[in-house]
Amino acid sequence: MCPGKIARLDSPFHHWVCPFHAFDLAFKDERQELEVLCAEMGFLPRRRHIFWGSASYCWGSAPITNNRMSSKTTWFFRVAGWVTSLTWALRLVAADAPGGVVQDSAISYQGRLVDGGAPASGSFDFIFTLRDAASGGNSVGEPLRRTLTVNWGVFSASLDFPVASFAGAARWVEVRVRPTPAGGSEVPDSESPFAVLERQRIQSVPYAFRAVAAASAATVESVPVTSLPTEVPLLNAAGKLGVTQIPDEIARVTAVTALETQQTAAVAALRTDLDQLTTLLTAATARVTALEQENTTLRQSVQTLSAPARSGWMAASFLAADPDLVQGGFTVVSSIAAPSWTAAASTGAPSPRFAAASVWTGGEWIVWGGRIGGQTVSATGARYRPDLDSWSEITPVDAPSARGGHSAIWTGSEMIVWGGFGDRALNTGARFTPAPQGWLPVTTGGAPSARSGHGAVWTGRHMVVFGGKNSSGLLGDGGLYDPATDTWTALPTQGAPAPRAGATVLWTGDALLVWGGDEEDAEFATGARLSFNSNGQPENWQPLPALGGFAARSGHAGVWDGRRLMVWGGRTRAGAPLSDGAVWDASTGQWTAIDSSGAPTARFDAQAVWTGEEFAIMGGANYQGPLSTGAAWRPDTGTWRALPSQPTASARSGAVSAWTGSSWLIVGGLSANNTPLSDPQRVEVRPPWYLYRRSGIPADPQPTPAP
Repeated sequence: MCPGKIARLDSPFHHWVCPFHAFDLAFKDERQELEVLCAEMGFLPRRRHIFWGSASYCWGSAPITNNRMSSKTTWFFRVAGWVTSLTWALRLVAADAPGGVVQDSAISYQGRLVDGGAPASGSFDFIFTLRDAASGGNSVGEPLRRTLTVNWGVFSASLDFPVASFAGAARWVEVRVRPTPAGGSEVPDSESPFAVLERQRIQSVPYAFRAVAAASAATVESVPVTSLPTEVPLLNAAGKLGVTQIPDEIARVTAVTALETQQTAAVAALRTDLDQLTTLLTAATARVTALEQENTTLRQSVQTLSAPARSGWMAASFLAADPDLVQGGFTVVSSIAAPSWTAAASTGAPSPRFAAASVWTGGEWIVWGGRIGGQTVSATGARYRPDLDSWSEITPVDAPSARGGHSAIWTGSEMIVWGGFGDRALNTGARFTPAPQGWLPVTTGGAPSARSGHGAVWTGRHMVVFGGKNSSGLLGDGGLYDPATDTWTALPTQGAPAPRAGATVLWTGDALLVWGGDEEDAEFATGARLSFNSNGQPENWQPLPALGGFAARSGHAGVWDGRRLMVWGGRTRAGAPLSDGAVWDASTGQWTAIDSSGAPTARFDAQAVWTGEEFAIMGGANYQGPLSTGAAWRPDTGTWRALPSQPTASARSGAVSAWTGSSWLIVGGLSANNTPLSDPQRVEVRPPWYLYRRSGIPADPQPTPAP
């Protein structure tokens, strides 16, 4: 029995609820006991009772959960809904006629509206539209317009969408809002536009119906025995069905039914496995076909270029004018172009966004969070399988709050998301496990202060966070997080680099590297190295040497190749884009400038990866806007080569990317008009090959005659 007392709330509906306990529908006996007590006290007849699952509180006429959703409009309004992604609130009403049941299909939506950081009050016009997709898509049925009074930020709406709109497919509710114009709610949208908020997916909650044939709302045992069908055995002396009263035939039927259920589940599981294997086989077959075609093309090229029998000299190089081959008498006769960018699957891809974070797991790319426009941030994401060219949704259950400018790292078994900004800077986070999907919160006890624009790395044992900024300014501290114990430890501050945001933060295998970034009044061309001991604990900071003439910068690209730190591009404090770079060699402790011949045009906020052979740079922005070009630099030759350009419409800055070991994946970012993109793209990064032929052995050089 619930320890809370039965209390009556003053309302025109005479609701009888328990304010101290949420009844879980699984606890059937406790619920029945409560119903019997209510009937004995006279509360049951002609009263409306509400029993929600344990995820909701029994209070008033709509469930309130602990989860929040938030958006910010162009008027800087923020709506926080207290219903988990909008839940069905199915109410059971005891009608005057015995056994009467009324099912109300309305959605109960409660929220909180914030104007400039303070609770809004007054009259506001709302438009609630049912959609068939998280972005884009089509409306389902007619939009519902409501003019609601908001008191201290709180409002409530009953949305009675047609039941036929919910045929089984996923549905989202799009909310638009504006202050009610002086001319009233009939003022056209063109004169007083609405702000569009982030869509929320409709989820379901458990519900139950009472047996219509029951004589009362007590238990089924109150049904007279005479009303039971003749094939039902009589009750035992205690008035309950006993095993001895059930014929053997019924027991056998029950056993057969259970076996059939198990077999059905086993067949369904086998079909699921077969579908997955079929999908993998189809993808593998397509890849084999493509490789066979590429091999055929290459063989035809080689056959076409066969040298005369007397020479037989053939060679290949990724250089268009390989000096060694040219000096040996070879000439280029053909080439194989580098692969071009291609569009990855868009179905199920993350909605348009920038300032997101992503990780590569070794077989899957996970993208989460980001800004979706203005100050509106997202708490959604998706997972991409390059081998299947397909996306799947990330569960929103227990996910961290919406944010952008956060960090994400991969531990080998889970993704850790931390920090960033929502309506303010955050020092919260969560750990996501892909299989089975689930989120666990990261403790805030001992965590670094709230921040965004920080750097984060995985050491193999811990996540290390450094730098960033918040409302107090730039930060020069950090923390070490141990997921095994869910604990934080502060990083040493003695000798640490000056406070900064947007720095390059990398893990070398035994040390944390920090270089560049924003200062209060300038950028940095400095950095430091934090060493770690064999137990994975930080020891002390050591400054990195400076490179004379190398400009301070932020928004630059930076990678680690296992021995060297490579940086390129960025912008000055005045916003001027840069087109130079440098390499710091950990074995010598010295900087070397990167030759700018053939380098990409000046840019900042570009994407960069280390492919194992090349420092590849793509996209970014300059004075004219986002770019769709890129280039790759080889440390062994010290030369640049141009990368295939993305389509002009795919030019972007502020995207997220990942290197799979053979392909480069990019999604999101800002387009030329500062509109967020989705537009997932992929490319196999390898240089073009040039085929050389020598028709004969060059003659030995003749000696120079003596004067």
